[in-house]
Amino acid sequence: MHARRLACFILGMWLAAGIAVAWLEREDFQTIQDVLSQPDPAVAERVKALGAHETYLLMGHVASEQRQRTISGWEDLEMVLSLGFFFFLLFGTREGKLPLAMALVLVAMVLLERFLLTPEALSLARIASFATGRAASAEAVRRTVLSSVHQGFEIAKWTLEWALAAMLVLRRSQRSGDSGDQFHVVDKSDYRHVNR
Repeated sequence: MHARRLACFILGMWLAAGIAVAWLEREDFQTIQDVLSQPDPAVAERVKALGAHETYLLMGHVASEQRQRTISGWEDLEMVLSLGFFFFLLFGTREGKLPLAMALVLVAMVLLERFLLTPEALSLARIASFATGRAASAEAVRRTVLSSVHQGFEIAKWTLEWALAAMLVLRRSQRSGDSGDQFHVVDKSDYRHVNR
């Protein structure tokens, strides 16, 4: 029972951290909009000297680099979390094949993101930051597709984590109910045996 509670706690922390990282990603680019829409007087002078478009490109590049660092760092931590969680379920609990398979799918998704999607997104972001003309529009399309795939992976991971947590909680309540029934049956049979 304690192992199942710990597994649910780990999943809850994983979900909460993933949502926080997703929120931080969006905030990076919103900050650029906020700074440029109502700049501080000292910033406004420099924006005027450099030009609004060039300033936006430069700030966008910095925000993109920061975003990729955040994502890479989070995915490194997610690798440890997912592998640790899988081995915890395997060796620390008596869970069946379905929860273990779900945990293994989570590990695979994290590894795919970390070693395929994120490096590709990082290289595209660096190319697209200062691209112009047709090259810019082509890279923008590729970035949009890759970003959609990445978001799809995140949503799929969250859904799987919620489903796994629900499964662990429901199994716990079912087993505790079953164990009570079994106790009464054993108790009654023992009682009859004593009376004989």
